[in-house]
Amino acid sequence: MKEHENINTSRRSILKLAGLAAGSAVIGAALPNQAEASNAVKGNENWNEGDIAHIIPTSNHNRFLIKVSFNSRRKSVPELSVGGRRILGEQTDPIGRFWRFDVQGLTPDTRYNLQLIDGDGSVLCDAWPLKTFPAAGTLPKKMTILAYTCAGGDEKMSPIPGKTSWLDMGARRQLLDRGMSFNPDVVIANGDHIYWDLKTFLNKEFAANYLQKEFWPTYGAPIDYSKPMLAEENRDTFLAICDYQICELYGVSLRSTPSFFITDDHDYFENDEYTNDLAVMPPDDYGLRGMMETQSLYYPEFLPDTNRPEWLQGGNDAHTVRGANTVCGTIRYGDLIEAVLYDCRRYADYKGNHAKLLPQWTEDWLINRTLAEDTKHFMHCPSLPFAYSSGKLGDWYPDVLDAQANRLVLYKQKMGWQSGWFAQHQRLIEAMSKQKQRTPLIVQGDFHASAAGKIHRSGSLDLSDNPVHVITSGALGTGDLGYPSFQRSIESQSSGLIGIDSALDPTEKNGFTIIDITPDKLTCSVYTWRPPQDVREIDTMKPTIIYEVPVK
Repeated sequence: MKEHENINTSRRSILKLAGLAAGSAVIGAALPNQAEASNAVKGNENWNEGDIAHIIPTSNHNRFLIKVSFNSRRKSVPELSVGGRRILGEQTDPIGRFWRFDVQGLTPDTRYNLQLIDGDGSVLCDAWPLKTFPAAGTLPKKMTILAYTCAGGDEKMSPIPGKTSWLDMGARRQLLDRGMSFNPDVVIANGDHIYWDLKTFLNKEFAANYLQKEFWPTYGAPIDYSKPMLAEENRDTFLAICDYQICELYGVSLRSTPSFFITDDHDYFENDEYTNDLAVMPPDDYGLRGMMETQSLYYPEFLPDTNRPEWLQGGNDAHTVRGANTVCGTIRYGDLIEAVLYDCRRYADYKGNHAKLLPQWTEDWLINRTLAEDTKHFMHCPSLPFAYSSGKLGDWYPDVLDAQANRLVLYKQKMGWQSGWFAQHQRLIEAMSKQKQRTPLIVQGDFHASAAGKIHRSGSLDLSDNPVHVITSGALGTGDLGYPSFQRSIESQSSGLIGIDSALDPTEKNGFTIIDITPDKLTCSVYTWRPPQDVREIDTMKPTIIYEVPVK
């Protein structure tokens, strides 16, 4: 039997198998004090999770949407007790392991006690709290956000001895633990929750040979691309992949923290690439279906917001709850802050100077909300970073690597890049800078780095009257092979089209950002760490930089 063939394997058993696999010659050296890094997320040690594999909730001011999975199939429909009501679970998979709970009609700014109950009335785990957001028209005194990107990946996969593809899962959980120790009101996980690229791995001979002969077989039967990932022929392999990268990382650690999962290129089971033989942005039908199946099972879609039209792209897909959106999201925390969250890869087109990364309706919505100015603070959370480039296709910018000069340049053509993408970038960043009462802020994902600064020029646009502040939130799970300095022989840097006052240049380390918000202050604390640093340093590490965003 293959290591991951049994879909009912518990997370502890998977960890045991991973430990056995660590002796393989293709695996990078273990981190120092790896045993300490494998401890459960703090706050879970005394919480009885029963047979639950993971819980990830989201919230708005009057509604919860909660995704739950079990290690084994349920014989009866589980229920969720919320404030004296019982909500029947809705099965989201073919076999009864995955369930969602859509809880409506809640009171704003209210803490509820939740309890999962089996069909016979027995409790399935300990109870836990979850709180709705404050309503519009109120001004909360404070809010804290934990933000990061690139949390996915299986550290056992590496075709190069001595180099890691992804960070050891124990250290990844310890970074998450450290971020959660700040008691955030919200978690923003910005893209790349799953790394299991298909065409863009198989088009590289060394990777294809290793994956097909050595690594992918440890997860069971190969995926049959002629059938959906949840089809019976693919289901066990698909669930094993996602269980490890999502359930094994999060478990029940997010159960009391509304979480917002933005999707990006790897969530569609590809890297963003363009060659003479292959173009994978926007995603093809197979990758799109795989992403939607992953989201449906593991992490919540974005709940409705009165200022986000239901007909916006990604809205009211057939498999989602009423009013939810799979692409564009909103965090509205009273009148303290509104954040708009958006996937920049799903709808990319190649129409030259008319090209867009975001559809027109989405662009219009983003600009309208930016200029509305009906909250104290406003924040863009795109999956594709502003200000910086690493020379890859999926940038807003045309910068590309000149290998001989060993730097990014504008005078060489980037294959596949479209001038219309930058034109859309200009419309968005101009709207951000045009805010009269608020300081523009972007907190972004995708890049395997942490960075901070303020943009005073973008192309021909002078933004110096109201510079756009940008925080690159930090990569939770990146390993040696994932950093741009390895993939493209150069670290990310600001685009040649951007004028930026840098407080922290792109730093290739693992990490996260804590954003503390009050009506009069907005503080971004950027935390970074990377092997061979001792994992014990994670628990006591100080911010690499504390970046204050000025408030008008």
